[in-house]
Amino acid sequence: MSRFTARLLAAGTALVLAGTALAQTTPQPDQPSGGQAPTSGSDAGGLILPGAISSGSSVAAPQQAPVPGPAMGPAAGPAAGPSAGPRQAPAAQAPIAGPAAPAAAPAASKVGTVTGNWQVGPQVYTDGSFKLCEAQASFDNGLALVFLALPVPQAEQQAKKLPPKIINLVIGVPGANMPPGQGPAVKLKLDGKLEQTRGSQIIQPNAIMTGFDPMDANFTKALLTANKLEVSSPNDTATFVLKGGTKAFKDLNACFDQAVAGKLQLPPPPPAIPPAFAQLLIDAGLKDAHPLPVDKMSPQERPGDFAWAVQKDVIGSLRSVGLKPEAGDLEKVMQNYLDSLSKGCQGTYTPTKGKLEKLLQIDMQTGSASCKTDKGEFYANLILYLTKDRQLFIISHEAPAASKAVADNAGNAIAGVLRKKANEPPPAQGTQQPGPAAGPRKQQ
Repeated sequence: MSRFTARLLAAGTALVLAGTALAQTTPQPDQPSGGQAPTSGSDAGGLILPGAISSGSSVAAPQQAPVPGPAMGPAAGPAAGPSAGPRQAPAAQAPIAGPAAPAAAPAASKVGTVTGNWQVGPQVYTDGSFKLCEAQASFDNGLALVFLALPVPQAEQQAKKLPPKIINLVIGVPGANMPPGQGPAVKLKLDGKLEQTRGSQIIQPNAIMTGFDPMDANFTKALLTANKLEVSSPNDTATFVLKGGTKAFKDLNACFDQAVAGKLQLPPPPPAIPPAFAQLLIDAGLKDAHPLPVDKMSPQERPGDFAWAVQKDVIGSLRSVGLKPEAGDLEKVMQNYLDSLSKGCQGTYTPTKGKLEKLLQIDMQTGSASCKTDKGEFYANLILYLTKDRQLFIISHEAPAASKAVADNAGNAIAGVLRKKANEPPPAQGTQQPGPAAGPRKQQ
């Protein structure tokens, strides 16, 4: 890996709209959180992405990018070939079970009892290595619980005197429509006796995550045999009767121990790049693009929702987010984005933008940004497109100045495919929209 690529992968990548952090910037359920707030990314010496869109808009949850056009066949190329590493942690989509989402969050004051059985099993990264074990169940109060057993890196165990395993808790609240970001302080109480107060993160509109204190051995031990778990926030309280919980926690611990020891059969890994977007790369002639190890990076290090390398020092990525109407049209969004990129350039900043293209299915605008510093000149080819339901997608190819032509060729080729597909009639209503999310269900 080149020095430039290493520095790029270390750069902060959070998209921020009007000061509200998106889910990409919050701890994901596959990371030990302890309920703490995330740290922000850094500039890393002249790298110009990500940037912010200061439009006064509120934020919807990040979405996976639909690729315009008719349904595509199975993907080959980048998704099927040898992977240079996995993409962004799919854990951003927690496996929340439960009934169909109502129009508003259900009343959490009702005591909930498990419906059905606890489901326990391992999850893996896209390179097939062990990520975590989970135990999940839905409850008759309309909520769901997911307990995550996460390995703690050896260095962190020693530095912070942590155990080899940390337990995080994801609470599913169908229909809550919460803005992703830092959540409220949460009080956890077992059987009306032992309690902890922890921080939380809203990791998606219908899921909030917290973590049990790994240093509180009494609480962790009591959790294994607890009858009731009470979760309180400043505005509400939910009580869960943990029927079957003792066996579920026993199975969760066994899953973790066996996986760490290499004695557990792990599930097949998810694709490194979702099949429909992999097909888009192939159609653009980028069949030799290599997926990057995004799902093993912290949110602050991820180039995007997923990423790929073109040759040795050009990094492609895609990020996505929902925009409210007050964010304005795509031309305004593009200008805000280009303006925001200048704040990350510690040198001479030069932006460009093409004409707004109003296509049948999307609005699209291309552009670029370069930053010349005493550490070198860095360049990004940009494609922004906005769907009819106001999902914004940013496709970028970042490179040192010497590889500017490679970045432009890659971006221009993708833009050409998007133009063609976006001018085709959209799929019939009720047909699954092709795109990155059209592949196998995201693993947690």
